[in-house]
Amino acid sequence: MTKVSMTQFVSENIEESLMNMNTCLICRILEVDMNLYKADVLPLHDPDATPILDVPMAFWQTEQFVIQVPFKKGDKVLVVCSQADIDPLMFGGGKAASRSFSANDALIVGGVHYFTKPLQNEHPDDLLLSDKIYKNKIRITPTGEIFMESEENINIISKKDVNIKGENVWIN
Repeated sequence: MTKVSMTQFVSENIEESLMNMNTCLICRILEVDMNLYKADVLPLHDPDATPILDVPMAFWQTEQFVIQVPFKKGDKVLVVCSQADIDPLMFGGGKAASRSFSANDALIVGGVHYFTKPLQNEHPDDLLLSDKIYKNKIRITPTGEIFMESEENINIISKKDVNIKGENVWIN
């Protein structure tokens, strides 16, 4: 039997505990359900990783508004693992399990862009909704100007009036 010092024993146990704690992972989406805002993901840091199933997507939302990002199969995403069991929150009640930082409590918090594929963003200081080639976009500048730009049709649909007001209005 090999003798182990108390320091070595504690150190090895802490290291083993930390290795079993999930904080955040970069994953690839395997399947996605944009109706339930959940996806199956595969961690990319571990060649022996198993998929994490039914991971909820966090997104910007309030009681009245939502900003939806249409994740697709193959997208790289940042997944965080909650400090506590999220099942009671997600499913509306029940008793929380005592688990912490478990892959069972993973949440997709956003996409990840790799440095190996730089984007040619010509509007780095603007609030921007755009495709990745910046050909179709809505942007707001720091001075408050709003631009809608597209190489395709821009459709405005309303069951009521459409009002355009300004000091000068030009239509080409």
